[in-house]
Amino acid sequence: MATARTRIHRRQLAGVMLAAAAITPFFNLLTSRASVAEAVQGVVDAVLVSLLVGGYLIFVRDGRARAWFRRLGFLTDLALTCVIVLVLFLVGRAAGQVVTTFDPHRFLMSFTDAHLVYAVPFFVIVGVTVHFILQMNRLIGGNVLGYFITGVYTRPKAEERIFLFMDLAGSTQLAERLGSARYFELLRRVVDDLTEPVLLTKGEIYQYAGDEVVITWPTERGLRAANCVRCFFLICAAVSGNPARYEREFGARPTFRGGLHGGTVTAGELGDLRQQIVFVGDILNTAARLEEYAKQAGFDLVASGAVLDRLTLPAGVKATPCGELALRGKAASVAAFGLTNGG
Repeated sequence: MATARTRIHRRQLAGVMLAAAAITPFFNLLTSRASVAEAVQGVVDAVLVSLLVGGYLIFVRDGRARAWFRRLGFLTDLALTCVIVLVLFLVGRAAGQVVTTFDPHRFLMSFTDAHLVYAVPFFVIVGVTVHFILQMNRLIGGNVLGYFITGVYTRPKAEERIFLFMDLAGSTQLAERLGSARYFELLRRVVDDLTEPVLLTKGEIYQYAGDEVVITWPTERGLRAANCVRCFFLICAAVSGNPARYEREFGARPTFRGGLHGGTVTAGELGDLRQQIVFVGDILNTAARLEEYAKQAGFDLVASGAVLDRLTLPAGVKATPCGELALRGKAASVAAFGLTNGG
């Protein structure tokens, strides 16, 4: 069964193919003969080039080979990617001509085609645009990019959300023992491992703050199938699923503590030099304090009664009442439960 990340990548590739197949026929009609044959050639070229170039960028460059590309300098990465993408474009275009003419000789002849004078700049513009969108999607998150484009949070608005605050247990000692560079590599590995659980439970990464990760859901989505609770324990399982790898590379087995709370927050775009979507409200402070309490009490996850009262716990997860907690910085006490996974 395909992972959630793979399904997203497939949708991205399908989107690239559809967009290219819609645009390229018109480009061919404008820059070559105005004929049905040229329009068909545009569709075939678009599909084949998208499969090769889009497949490379999505499944190789930003997929299996992402760790390797990370180690390259920016200019080296850019130059190598440009060369590979240009070669794939030429190969895809040549294959398209073979498909439409049933003439294998067209493969080599296509490399001297006069139409390349128009085709290469067109591909560069489209390719750079697609790559930019994919990288923005990765940089700020697909949902957040959609929020900016549609202007959902141009004006501040109140909405119901659930927040999960979680951080690495014993992070101070780990950072001192590993040193900042190795500790950063540990964090990078952990964040890579938590991606699949977040996608599976329909969550959104709100922010990274040192060794802390904040994940959020619209309330209805977070409560559905106990996504907000499952996410925490799926992350724990993903990281602990290959302890030998962490032991071998870092001499440690990462574990987490978390705090979970939900309610009404105000959301909106904030910033000038660097703009982002920000959630403001006491809900976030409470979730952070519940995370602190989890560390003190030795629980994996501490959730507020406001959230637990509205969902059915996943199989194997047990809730222990913590009573009404007087949390730091809060006047009113908060009903809370310690959650552990015994399944």
